[in-house]
Amino acid sequence: MTLDIYTLFVCELYVLGFLSIIMIFAWVGAQYDRVLGFTTLTLILTLCAVFLSSLRSAGLHFLPVALGNVIVMLAYGTLLCAFRTFCKRPAGLLWPGGALLWALLCLLPAFYHGQPVRVLVLCLLCILYTAAFISLLWRARSMLKVTFWPAQTLLWIHLGFHLARIFLDDAVASRLPGAIGGSGFSIYVILESILFVIGLTFTLLAMVNERSQVAHRLASLRDPLTGAWNRRALFEQADNVLRRRARVSSAAGFSAILFDLDHFKSINDRYGHLQGDRVLIDFCQIAEAQMPAESYFARLGGEEFAALVTGDSAQVQRVCEAIRAATQRSQPAGIGYTVSIGYAPADPAVSQFPALLALADEALYRAKAHGRNRTECYVARPQPVTEQPVTEMAI
Repeated sequence: MTLDIYTLFVCELYVLGFLSIIMIFAWVGAQYDRVLGFTTLTLILTLCAVFLSSLRSAGLHFLPVALGNVIVMLAYGTLLCAFRTFCKRPAGLLWPGGALLWALLCLLPAFYHGQPVRVLVLCLLCILYTAAFISLLWRARSMLKVTFWPAQTLLWIHLGFHLARIFLDDAVASRLPGAIGGSGFSIYVILESILFVIGLTFTLLAMVNERSQVAHRLASLRDPLTGAWNRRALFEQADNVLRRRARVSSAAGFSAILFDLDHFKSINDRYGHLQGDRVLIDFCQIAEAQMPAESYFARLGGEEFAALVTGDSAQVQRVCEAIRAATQRSQPAGIGYTVSIGYAPADPAVSQFPALLALADEALYRAKAHGRNRTECYVARPQPVTEQPVTEMAI
């Protein structure tokens, strides 16, 4: 089947125009998300460049060769800004480098009138930009569980196409009239660009959507005041720890810990709720700084906090004492405060986290009863021994 260059050209203009309109609405609907904004600008610039490339059939040379390709490089540059913004990096100053380089090279007659060298430079610039996209996406892989590999595959195919074009495109101007007066390879260039812009547009939309979902989920697991994990997050992490322990018999032990700031209501009454909030934030910073690896700290509500800490009882005791001592030394805004701590190590009899928290609560109650500002470990109460009645055997 012979591909008609006119049909492909019209299809590309239609696709670019349609996608530009979709992305404008998506950009506005996403509260002017910068990633979608840069993607929209990329599509509009590409649309302008493709239109300018058609003017070569009218006998023009400067607009399609110089200005058209400069706009193509600007489109790659804005796409680079989209990827850098997605990775929470500044746009930087290198994004217009391809456009500036092309504009300078067009001042050289050998480049301006030499189609083979222009094709080579264009392919190399496309490869460099695409390699930058792949690198940035690789660094953001932790936030993309679903869309990472589809995006990587798309970019690698695009890079491979331009690499292959260096060897397959003879860069000899076709004598056939066409909307884009390039070589015979132009048909494949148009076809690949149509597929690439469609795939990339919807992939970026999916990436932004996945990022938003991850951000909303993380926000639902964080305490809005202190930034610490909340009760839901702590219990989810506890379930994960228990599943790992079930798979690995040699897994380290763990303990449930409860913290309660001493006389916190009096701090609010004396200094005001704003200063009370500063105390809560200060304590969270102290506790999180003392947490060992694979340990989790959360605010349950009010002045109550909890943690799941890995290690044996002695290690957990040291962690608790370090937090208690650091809290006693800390004086945010000149306000001194202390914390009472109770913890319960897991054992074969009691290993479920909610049950451990209940035992840690008993230890916390004992810490408060013994004067506060102290750490108590749960100690199982000895069970009373009941004598079984002895019955005489009938003779």
